[in-house]
Amino acid sequence: MRSLKPVLFFVVVILFAIIVVQNSEVFMERKAMGVDLWVWSGQTQPIPLSVYFLGFFLVGLLLSYFYGLSERFRANKTLQNHLQTIRKQEEEIKVLKSLPDAEDAASQQQSQGV
Repeated sequence: MRSLKPVLFFVVVILFAIIVVQNSEVFMERKAMGVDLWVWSGQTQPIPLSVYFLGFFLVGLLLSYFYGLSERFRANKTLQNHLQTIRKQEEEIKVLKSLPDAEDAASQQQSQGV
């Protein structure tokens, strides 16, 4: 699987490059983006569509990164809580193992009483 990922990534990059090269006139077409609100309206200078695609891709990439970052922090906190519980239970197990067994205590009392 590790050797398959780079190959798959390379194939996707090549396909993406082919699509961009074959449709370069579409990506280089200049368009202006406009905003029309009730109190304000505005329009940008004409920019190539490729810049819009790249900008929206980067915004999506950042949004998904920050969402994943918050999930990672939550998972790390949960992991720390679980590790703390494990440490407490291991300490409890050590204490319980150090206590004499009930059968051993009963047999010691019988041997002392006889």
